[in-house]
Amino acid sequence: MVNDVSLHEMNECDLDEVIKSLECQSLHWPNSWNLLPSLHAKDKPFSTVPMVSTTRGSDGIANTRQSQKKQNNPTSVGPGDVLSLAKQAMMASKEAVSLAENINILPMDFDECLYSGLTSEQPANGISAEAVIAVRSTKIAERRLKKRRVSRNPKDITYDASSSVKVDIKKKLNKGFDPNDPLRLFLWGPETTQLLTVKEEKDLFVQIQDLMRLEEVKQKLHLQFNREPALVEWAKAVGMSCRVLNSCLHTGNRSRNKMIYANSRLVVHVAKQYQGMGLSIGDLLQEGSMGLMRSLEKFNPQAGCRFPTYAYWWIRQSIRKAIFQKSRTIRLPENVFALLKKVKAVKRSCILKGHHPTNVELARQVGITVKKLETLFVVSRNPVSIQERPWLDQQTTFQEIIADPEIEIPEQSIGKEMMRRHVRGLLGILNPKERQIIRSRFGIGDGERKSLSEIGDVLGMSKERVRQLESRALYKLKHQCLRSQGLDAYFDLLV
Repeated sequence: MVNDVSLHEMNECDLDEVIKSLECQSLHWPNSWNLLPSLHAKDKPFSTVPMVSTTRGSDGIANTRQSQKKQNNPTSVGPGDVLSLAKQAMMASKEAVSLAENINILPMDFDECLYSGLTSEQPANGISAEAVIAVRSTKIAERRLKKRRVSRNPKDITYDASSSVKVDIKKKLNKGFDPNDPLRLFLWGPETTQLLTVKEEKDLFVQIQDLMRLEEVKQKLHLQFNREPALVEWAKAVGMSCRVLNSCLHTGNRSRNKMIYANSRLVVHVAKQYQGMGLSIGDLLQEGSMGLMRSLEKFNPQAGCRFPTYAYWWIRQSIRKAIFQKSRTIRLPENVFALLKKVKAVKRSCILKGHHPTNVELARQVGITVKKLETLFVVSRNPVSIQERPWLDQQTTFQEIIADPEIEIPEQSIGKEMMRRHVRGLLGILNPKERQIIRSRFGIGDGERKSLSEIGDVLGMSKERVRQLESRALYKLKHQCLRSQGLDAYFDLLV
């Protein structure tokens, strides 16, 4: 009896272990979940054990039929029944594996099926379906498989990413790019970004000095022959063959250009300091380049300093000289220009302190008189073309709005003409001598005024007599004619 009980307990333990292993397998293979009995509780009877029969068609669709056997009490299950259950479960799992391989179920499909199998609920009324038919379309799986089997070249992906980054960088660089910017045009090319070492400068200047010696010989030959010397004559004068001479000329010109390009940024640095002084940045860069080329001819490598230090002063001198000579239509002397620059600096410093200085204060701080300061302001004014437009939004020029002071306005010309007529009418009431004296005395007609003595010499009278006749004529005009003819406007004009 004891042996029977122990054997029965061992069978129950083995049965529990088999059921647990089958449940673990069913989690990995969801298609076999409905093949297992519901063995979660010992007090509940076994569910029917499904008998699985699988038929494969040409389209790979599996139809599963389940058959139920009569229920058994777990307490009455023997070792043979447990073994048969295990065999049936193993067969079901093998058939599920073969079914998955034939249908090419992907891992993602297994996860979806597992999720749906775990979350599916049992019927509320406890009635199990007699037959469950699962139909799966292979087209969706084939589409997903094709999408996942499309291989992308890693090089192409890297190239796309790098090209997109390059496009973004190019857009950012070209966003504020001005193709007509003089600084960009001046520093265009990789040669302007290459700095030279001390050794490279020495090597280049050796070749540049050889070139200058050859050019000096050429100038002497030009003065001697009074024409441009031929290449053969030039090579004979320097003791070289034509081929070697061409090679030396090419090397020297290349070295000189390389030296100029390497110091172009120095020209830009100096030119920026003189912006707004009458010349554009393009003109300043050109003048600075001329100073740089001039410094190449004057530089001595044995002087003990580097070429950029020496070239700085030549560039600065060339730019300053160009400003003195070319920044104004009317050129100012250098001393006047320097004095004007000093006045502007003092005025700027006062304005930065919040004070607008007067001419007296400026003259005292600069050390000149007020009259000289005013003269300096007058001579430093820039002339403006009459063809320029005073307003940017209109096409009107200064020539159209500035009046000519020599041309009278219509009101003035009409008024003067009326006065001439009135004067000629008033002179008609005087006798001939008085009329002649008044005409000569005030220059009526010819515009030339004469003195009393000159009028007396013409009329053969004394100076006093001419004065008396003049006074009497003015009295007649003032007290008798003006008021009687309504010409009171001329009353105050007669003395």
